[in-house]
Amino acid sequence: MTRDQTATFGRRALRVAGSGLLVAGVVALGLLGWQWRANVTVDRVAVTGAQHAPPDTLRRLARVGRGTAMRAVAPMLVADRVARHPWVKEATAETQWMQGALTIAVTERTPAALAVDAQGRPAYYLDRSGHAMPLPDSAGYDVPLVRGLEAEAPWTRPDTTQTPSSLRRVLRALPEAGVADLVAEIEMQPDDAIQLTTTPIGPHDALPVHLGSGNVSRKLRTLRAFARQVLASSPDEPIERIDLRFDGQVVTRTRPLDG
Repeated sequence: MTRDQTATFGRRALRVAGSGLLVAGVVALGLLGWQWRANVTVDRVAVTGAQHAPPDTLRRLARVGRGTAMRAVAPMLVADRVARHPWVKEATAETQWMQGALTIAVTERTPAALAVDAQGRPAYYLDRSGHAMPLPDSAGYDVPLVRGLEAEAPWTRPDTTQTPSSLRRVLRALPEAGVADLVAEIEMQPDDAIQLTTTPIGPHDALPVHLGSGNVSRKLRTLRAFARQVLASSPDEPIERIDLRFDGQVVTRTRPLDG
């Protein structure tokens, strides 16, 4: 073997040895990483976005405690569990391996109405979709009252069997029609028909409004226009009832002025 051949062979041997060491290093790092991931556990469960849903309650729903193996945590399953709380509208969960943390972020429902029992006592809140939420320990909301619903806690059963579709349509339409501050009460009739009670407007006291069926948003916009154009003024005869059962029409019943 010549001197040049010997040098070439030596360089090749060094390259092979270097490649072998590199592969061995990568394998060793992979094994260390796998071992590290296998040993990482949840050190804390952080909850963000909760105002009315107690964080400790959400942690219990998540069913992930300190010491749980991080690789055993399924974020989508955790989020689904947390979203079962009646105040939670949406939930996401994220594992943070380096910090040993599970972060749960929730978006709560916004109250659109307050259901009261037969004695007029607050029972639970309803959002625009008719989903019921228990009364929070603090903070109240200036929202219309709903009468005629069961006072039993409906979040223990599917809310679709608790909240009539006619009520859900009204709750969705109130802000869209711009009359959320015009309606003081919503009363469910035995046939699931809706009767509203307005707030006092101009010289008028609170007035009952027979809503009827049909396009709820259009009826409420009609009520808003009628309130601005008629109720805010002083009519010859005070109005004591408003009927919106006929699309595009406002039928009123008046009472004669005293004297």
